[in-house]
Amino acid sequence: MVVRKGEVILAPMAGYTHSAFRRLARRLGADRTYTELISAPGIVHRGIPKKYAFFTDKERPVHVQVFGRNAEEIAEAARIVAAELKPDAVDVNFGCSVPKVLKTGAAGKLLENPAEIRRIIEETKKALKPFGVPLTAKIRLGLEEDRLEEIAEALFEGGVDAVALHPRLGKQGFSGRADWGRLADLKRISPVPVIGSGDVKNWRDVERMFEETGVDAVMVGRAALSNPWIFTEYRRKRDLKVGLGERLKTVRDLLEDMFEYYPSREKACFEVRSILVQLLKGFDQSRELKAYLMTVKGCDEFLRRLEEQIERFTRP
Repeated sequence: MVVRKGEVILAPMAGYTHSAFRRLARRLGADRTYTELISAPGIVHRGIPKKYAFFTDKERPVHVQVFGRNAEEIAEAARIVAAELKPDAVDVNFGCSVPKVLKTGAAGKLLENPAEIRRIIEETKKALKPFGVPLTAKIRLGLEEDRLEEIAEALFEGGVDAVALHPRLGKQGFSGRADWGRLADLKRISPVPVIGSGDVKNWRDVERMFEETGVDAVMVGRAALSNPWIFTEYRRKRDLKVGLGERLKTVRDLLEDMFEYYPSREKACFEVRSILVQLLKGFDQSRELKAYLMTVKGCDEFLRRLEEQIERFTRP
């Protein structure tokens, strides 16, 4: 089975869930990871982008997530990914509702066309069969209106191996509340594992989603950015107090991993700042630290200041 009962999974998030962050999540107890979404036509015409698709065995099981407009480009991209990367699964994103993506007819826009969703799954499944790589999908309830049962039927008929549902409409973005009742509805009709997502803010929410919806696995998204220790907390069933010193060490460790696959050290130092901001949330000193660490021009100076602050906050 592609997803085991009881798994807690790191969700794919554009700009954040690169290889270094996925390794961190696995070290802290995540059972499975996904790459951020990667353009299927981009893979077909320009090859697999290392920045988004690079992964190590430490991140396995890992799903490489692709998005596109039609069955031909998605199936071919999946074939290339399976042949070159040998991931544990390929995931098709039908949930992204960013306007620039919707304008191309890709991802969340396809929620309005269940017939095409079925064709995408059928063709992609065929493309992956020679490699023995499972196919999963990430969806929402619909784009403008709830069409969950219709979308789910298309996925099941196409032969999908597991489904992750974020129970909001695409037009909602992250506003309003995720309808966990619809997770339970999907679980009742699904012949394949169901992964629940949406409004998981702490380890107690993970536990509650399992209990209230009956899903096979729970996917943690935005909460893991500011608190990647949520996976450890769920395992131990208690809150952890992770201080600034440990959080800054985590940024340093992420950066060391990022140097492996980013095109330059300077680029890695620039990109790690988005996670730095997340990890400092909720601390009185966060404004001061962000101002000090993010107003540097070079990577060497950033690292020097980071080490200085690690020593400051870990000093007995």
